[in-house]
Amino acid sequence: MMNTSVALHSFHSVLPRFQDRQSELVDWIVDLHYRSMELAHLPDRDRLKNIMKRFCISERQIEKRFFETDRNIIYELSQNSLSGLDIGKRHAFFGERCLEVLKEFYSDAETPDHLVHVTCTGYLAPSAPQIYFSDKNKAPEVTHAYHMGCYASLPAVRMAEALSLARSQKVDIVHTEMCSLHLDPANHSPEQMVVQSLFADGHMKYSVDSKQSGRRLEVQSVKEKIIPDSINDMTWVPSPTSMQMTLSKEVPDKIRGHLPAFLHDLTKEPHQNLIFAIHPGGPKIIDSLQAQLELSDEQVAFSRKVLKERGNMSSATLPHVWKEILDSDYSGKVISLAFGPGLTIFGGMFEAKK
Repeated sequence: MMNTSVALHSFHSVLPRFQDRQSELVDWIVDLHYRSMELAHLPDRDRLKNIMKRFCISERQIEKRFFETDRNIIYELSQNSLSGLDIGKRHAFFGERCLEVLKEFYSDAETPDHLVHVTCTGYLAPSAPQIYFSDKNKAPEVTHAYHMGCYASLPAVRMAEALSLARSQKVDIVHTEMCSLHLDPANHSPEQMVVQSLFADGHMKYSVDSKQSGRRLEVQSVKEKIIPDSINDMTWVPSPTSMQMTLSKEVPDKIRGHLPAFLHDLTKEPHQNLIFAIHPGGPKIIDSLQAQLELSDEQVAFSRKVLKERGNMSSATLPHVWKEILDSDYSGKVISLAFGPGLTIFGGMFEAKK
């Protein structure tokens, strides 16, 4: 009988070039905003500085974050540039660094038949994978899975599953997320202080095929739902200097309201003893879902670990959680959940096998 299931395996992460403790990054973000306010001659800057620091996510929730940007270059401020470099120069940096990351991924690795490139933090045509493989003897077909935000790993898995089964191909998924390119020091809202103190950079490659027999995460189902009356609760749009996010405080409540029916459609199995790989969109998302679903600390431990050690890496975050699960000795069902613009709930049912 032909195998009709595929599995995720061979996870490989490339660390961004820089890291700092969360407390140091928060101090830098607040000081950067203060410098922008000074240049704009805004009044009562000290009061605003104290308010901004109050809304930043603390080191109790995120210990450190990794990032790619040379902060002194991207965020060199002046009266003519209160936000730093323009979006074109930031994307040029993204492309250059992506090529270096791809070299780290593939200098000693087998070239796949197909590559799905996932990102929401940099857009160039031709893309970095197309450029990287253009002078190689063997080049994969490339599909671009762009601009979906934090949940993008799950539709990427859905694409890779279809390609693998329809063509009997080996498919790689590559995430290159550089959220640190998209801070705006001239936007001083509390919402932006939460966003800018939450997101980080991350890169991950993993393979999807139907032939893996070792340690793997077998795909059983993938499902999505757009929540009604939520189109303004989370957005990701271009501005002259960067990509800008809006993030409503209503997001956790709206997810909670639609999650039970979504989980029932995703899996009919009781979830009390299953591991949950929840995209840590922020500490409140994990807290909210854990309370609603009456999950134990052990059931959400992998998500909390990634948030604590890495922050929110957009689409690369869930693959880091999946890697943590496969690096552990856990075998069994895994419910994976992620959320993004739409407002969209994306879920996957997997099984960790040895």
